[in-house]
Amino acid sequence: MQVSYEWLNEFVDLEGVSPEEIAHNLTMSGLEVEEIEYKKPSFTNIKTAKIIKIENHPNADKLHLVTLDIGGAEKRVVCGAQNIEVGQIIPYASVGSKVLDRKTKESFELTPAVIRGVESQGMLCSQDELGLSGLQEEDGILILNRLYDNVELNQPLEKLMNLSDEIIFHVAPTANRGDEMSVIGIARELCALFNKKLKLKFSDVKTDILPDFDVEIKNDDICKFYSVGVLKNLKIKQSPDFIQRRIIASGMRPINNIVDITNYVMLEYGTPQHAFDYDKLNNYLCVRYANENESIVTIDEVERKLTENQSVVIASKECPVCIAGVFGGLNSEIDSNTRNIALEAAYFTSHTNRKSAHSVGYRSEASSRYERGIDIEMVLPALYRSIELLEKYADAEFVGIAKCGNDKLPAVEITLRSSEIKRILGVEIEQARCIEVLENLGFELLGKNELAAKFKVPSYRYNDVTREIDLIEEISRIEGFDKISPEIPNISEGADIGFDTRTIKKVNETMLAYGFDEIVTGSLVGKNLCNSYLQPLDDGMSVKVMNPHSEDYTTLRQTLMPNMLDVVKNNFDNGQKNFRLYEIGKVYIKITEPSEDYSGVKEIRKLSGCIFGSVNNALYKKKEDDFYTLKGVLEALFEKLGILKRVVFAPLNDAERRSFEFLHPAQSASISILGKNKESIGYVGKLHPVLSDKLKFNQPLYVFEINLDEVVQSSTDNITKFKKIPVFGAVQRDIAFAVDKSVSVEDLYKIIKKSSDKEIFKGAKVFDIYEGENIGEGRKSLAIRITLQDDNKTLTDEIIQAEINKIRFGLEKNVAGLVLR
Repeated sequence: MQVSYEWLNEFVDLEGVSPEEIAHNLTMSGLEVEEIEYKKPSFTNIKTAKIIKIENHPNADKLHLVTLDIGGAEKRVVCGAQNIEVGQIIPYASVGSKVLDRKTKESFELTPAVIRGVESQGMLCSQDELGLSGLQEEDGILILNRLYDNVELNQPLEKLMNLSDEIIFHVAPTANRGDEMSVIGIARELCALFNKKLKLKFSDVKTDILPDFDVEIKNDDICKFYSVGVLKNLKIKQSPDFIQRRIIASGMRPINNIVDITNYVMLEYGTPQHAFDYDKLNNYLCVRYANENESIVTIDEVERKLTENQSVVIASKECPVCIAGVFGGLNSEIDSNTRNIALEAAYFTSHTNRKSAHSVGYRSEASSRYERGIDIEMVLPALYRSIELLEKYADAEFVGIAKCGNDKLPAVEITLRSSEIKRILGVEIEQARCIEVLENLGFELLGKNELAAKFKVPSYRYNDVTREIDLIEEISRIEGFDKISPEIPNISEGADIGFDTRTIKKVNETMLAYGFDEIVTGSLVGKNLCNSYLQPLDDGMSVKVMNPHSEDYTTLRQTLMPNMLDVVKNNFDNGQKNFRLYEIGKVYIKITEPSEDYSGVKEIRKLSGCIFGSVNNALYKKKEDDFYTLKGVLEALFEKLGILKRVVFAPLNDAERRSFEFLHPAQSASISILGKNKESIGYVGKLHPVLSDKLKFNQPLYVFEINLDEVVQSSTDNITKFKKIPVFGAVQRDIAFAVDKSVSVEDLYKIIKKSSDKEIFKGAKVFDIYEGENIGEGRKSLAIRITLQDDNKTLTDEIIQAEINKIRFGLEKNVAGLVLR
């Protein structure tokens, strides 16, 4: 946004304040000044002159000899322009004057010239040669007496056009400060920064006059207040010079007095307006969403397709006449025949205006203000200001104002405690100074005592000042963040790393210690990716993207495994055949419909991983990694987290086999954790041979995925305790037997533990499993190593044998079909 120093000075006294001070203080308070532009007239020594005679050039058909009256003296120049006539008053450049080259736009000084044998005592100037624009549409010499009344001869052009050196600030308001998209808003900031008072007087317009015109808001969510001022018998002409000059300084182009005044008020008040040709509306306007298959031809003569329930339009009874707050329609445009206008001033909600502008692919000065949020209570005062200017500079007759909706906001009152200012900012700021700053910003003081003061938030700060901390921020940015001296805070306690963080750190350390590399994949997946790895998305539980960029990124993932398998596939295809990977990430499950208080989506943190090939050093000549390798890693992780004794690995049941179609049905297991209720937390297993062949893997892949949130919740901080080193050694004995395949090792461990003496039993572990000849179909042979140790004495053969016999007896008694070997 561009705003001139002169315009700001109209609302706040800036005498004695340099442009550099203004720029620095605005930037430090949060409104960045990107540039200070010092703008001067592009010409020098240009005077007004009157054409009193036009003759043909004796040596050129297309040139004229023009005699000028410059106020008591005559000059003759050679001119080739075709739009000159006797009696016109034009800008005259004499020898020594400076103008612009029309082609290069560079300044040059006029020197004596002889053109085709005739001396030319200067030149007549066009608006391009003077560095001006928008003053007249026709090409050629600038005709001043069409723009100004009673033009004196030999008058400096700067004086006639009221041109002076201009200082223009290029500012960049932030997205939350719609009030700074106006001259008054920036002037208010300067009042607070330099302790000045705002000079603002609202126009006086009779608002109780109702015209023969109806307005209606069809959808309350897109427009809160809508008003139309009706003005008749106006005259379309050039705007006053001061309006044109300020509009140009703001980076806009003057058009005519009607359009220029609406733009002028928009820049001044920050409230966009739009003028319709009253006679093209049939006495009715409404605000609504576009209907299906509707379109509108905008002022730039481009047909724009409207989107149902997204594009917001202003419509007559017959059709749309404007894209609300974005762009006017050609069918209601003001033209040279316009005599009556309907002047719109409204409050369109930020989110709907943003969607509406996006739906037609166009963003305007008006929409950029509506998107940030305008001041709803300034809509009518801005309309009054436009009416006042139109009455004065367009000879308009005010008829009345039609309006609907509510332009008043509920009061927001905030109590500011002096103690909180000290606590938050770390510096003492006197209460009187705090009140002064806030009042200069427009906050109304409702009451105060020694401890606190209460303020009412002005309507133009309604959207971003809602709490006490917001008032403290206002005070600190006006006082200057740079004035707050940095201090090291007093810390009575060291930083405490939370249990959740410590647990995740243990997970990472364990996975890295076992040779796993961490990967990070995206949260968005598509049906093609999931289906290709036999893990289809559950539509009922899916969280979908409304406007996906690609079919591959349509849904938030429900499991980490498709991404993990995709990474394995990419690495394998690129020659990497031995690696271990893991990922910690979130999955997203829709569990209910969203509401104002809850999104309806459950986010679950999970841990997934895989072993592919072997990462063991070839010198060890260890056998290839298998299911038990990965199971052992998980057991080590659970032991590290202190929950191994509660974790149960079990073969997949029928329902789990159907859910995990990508897993080998006979070489996979579900993982559960014991508690009040047995909770399933994941799975571990081998990739299904059918999927493995489809992916063209020539070696097995073992994968796992567990609910990390459940694991963290169940885990405990392991406190290292001193344990005396045993004096007496441990002994081991092996037991071998054959059982049915359906008998799980976990059940056998429980029987052994129950049958043994807890004082000397230290553990049992399977070290061999055999299936095949001499065992029998449907059976397996197991060898379990029993560890015994007494902390107080050496175990004798008799005690050891008695303990082994007890374990053997317990196995034979409790396991049907068990045969000791």
